[in-house]
Amino acid sequence: MVDGGTVDTNFGPVQVEVTISGGRITTVQAIQYPSGGHSSDVSAYAIPQLQSQVISAQSAAIQGVGGATYTTQGFESSMQSALDAAHFQ
Repeated sequence: MVDGGTVDTNFGPVQVEVTISGGRITTVQAIQYPSGGHSSDVSAYAIPQLQSQVISAQSAAIQGVGGATYTTQGFESSMQSALDAAHFQ
């Protein structure tokens, strides 16, 4: 498992943890994400979709989730830093 960097967004920090096995991304977990009030609803809606997109794409280059722009940007940035740290091609 590799933790990505913490990315500060307008609504709170985003950080992911990625597991790579056999040269493939097998799991992605958001270990920090915006919470409280409306941010909790947005995170609950967006994070599962972002995780699924990363697994499908096998990269941090994902489509993102409409209505969750800041969370998407933070997720992508943290994911890319995790992949860089893991030397994932």
